Amino acid sequence: MRINFMVHGKNQHFVPQFYFRNFSSDGTTICLFNLKNKRFIYNANIKGQCSDDYFYSRDTSIETVFSSLEGSTREIISKIIEKESLSEVNEEQKQHLKSNILLQHGRTQYARESEEEMANALLNYIVPQELKGARIESTLRDSVLISMLSGPLLSDLKIVLLENKTQTEFIFSDNPVVFYNSFFNDKVPHGTQGFASTGLQIYFPLSPRFALLIFDEDFYEISQSEKITILKDSDIQRLNGLQIIFCNEHIYFGNPKMQGKVLEKYKQIKSKRPGQKTINQVVGSRANEDGTHSELWHSSSPKIKYNLENLTFLKHKKTDSPYGMRNLELVEFHYKFLNAFDKGKIKSEEDMGDFFKSLKNRRTEFSQ
Repeated sequence: MRINFMVHGKNQHFVPQFYFRNFSSDGTTICLFNLKNKRFIYNANIKGQCSDDYFYSRDTSIETVFSSLEGSTREIISKIIEKESLSEVNEEQKQHLKSNILLQHGRTQYARESEEEMANALLNYIVPQELKGARIESTLRDSVLISMLSGPLLSDLKIVLLENKTQTEFIFSDNPVVFYNSFFNDKVPHGTQGFASTGLQIYFPLSPRFALLIFDEDFYEISQSEKITILKDSDIQRLNGLQIIFCNEHIYFGNPKMQGKVLEKYKQIKSKRPGQKTINQVVGSRANEDGTHSELWHSSSPKIKYNLENLTFLKHKKTDSPYGMRNLELVEFHYKFLNAFDKGKIKSEEDMGDFFKSLKNRRTEFSQ
């Protein structure tokens, strides 16, 4: 199967330029806030944002993500913004959008540093003392493939459009796809943001006026079905806070007048930003019959204490359901999907579409 990261030269972007233009007032520049230097820059050139020389590879024909996803996703997002609705986006397009949102989640500098943290934590734990200090550098290949091929795991989540009708605009960061889980965040000791986790929430701004919310309907209820109109400034500020917490270096916004609100929110929640991107530890061990012992190594996102329960449009349902995997049948399907990919049975987007249709048919059979 041919995979193409849309890499056409030396300067390779990990957040697409078309996405920046959705927030830009002139289509070529954007406002940014650098968290490290506490510095605002206005009219920053979009071409130079969220990019680096050969960020993915020096091979400009690099084959690492499904071909044409970025272009078709741009069309879907443009349609949503233009029509101010999800009504003209069919189920296949919604699944395509979810898959590309996962791709975006796995292709950033934040994802690269997370992957390196996990790999080096394990390396430093298992290697002999004399090799301490050796370091693994991520190519993002694993993160991208895991994210991209995990699209089917989100097919059971509901997707809604958030329309912002306040005086505060949506902002975004260099890590714009935010995973959270307000239902279980305080109920379990470890990370709760796995792709198949119960209670999962995904927030993704599309423009100053619109954002997507993808969530587990078994644990949250919303005020409207397909499009939620947000009238409270505090709701937007709370969602913008997620971008600040999970930002790597830069916060972006289109209107220079947002500077004051961005700085105010940053000062309020800067202490909640994690000092490390992953938590890596041994969580269990056992003795083997041959005298050796085995250990279970666990990596997860750090716990972030951030209250989303006061959002006016999203409420926690009253349920005693435990934390775990949302849908075991879906996880089984995903395993088969990965197996088919590894064996070369999925060689095109058409093949992937056939798998999604197969999944939909199976879910219909299970529900009957």
